[in-house]
Amino acid sequence: MADHQLRNESDRMRLLGFIQNIDLAKPRKVSISESRNKRSDAQNRLLWQWNGLIQTHLRESFGQLASAEQWHEIFVAKLWPAELHPVQLPDGSTFRVGRAKTSKFTTVQMTTYLELLDAYCAEYLQLLLPHPDDLMMAIYGERRKAA
Repeated sequence: MADHQLRNESDRMRLLGFIQNIDLAKPRKVSISESRNKRSDAQNRLLWQWNGLIQTHLRESFGQLASAEQWHEIFVAKLWPAELHPVQLPDGSTFRVGRAKTSKFTTVQMTTYLELLDAYCAEYLQLLLPHPDDLMMAIYGERRKAA
């Protein structure tokens, strides 16, 4: 299977040439998808800004001591479904391991996760997270309408 990135007219022409030369003796499946799958830098910056604020808020308001990284682990596990895999140790004890990795999220998944985190903080932690205009624009691609 071949993957082709389309960024300009030259790439498009190269792909059309590739398709024209495909041997049709075997059935082929072609799919086209948007290339930007990975979470954006803006989403990552906002996530870690929020994780730092969550850490400070939980320490100051509830006396909870954990790093921003630890809170990140906790909230990803709480808010995002993950496939847990049982692992059995030689002594017979079984543990379930695994969690979603935000570094593997698509931009759509990351947007959904950020919205879940924002809503959770407002409802359960009494923490209203900031929404910097420049990051919101980069994440959503357009300004969100005020409700």
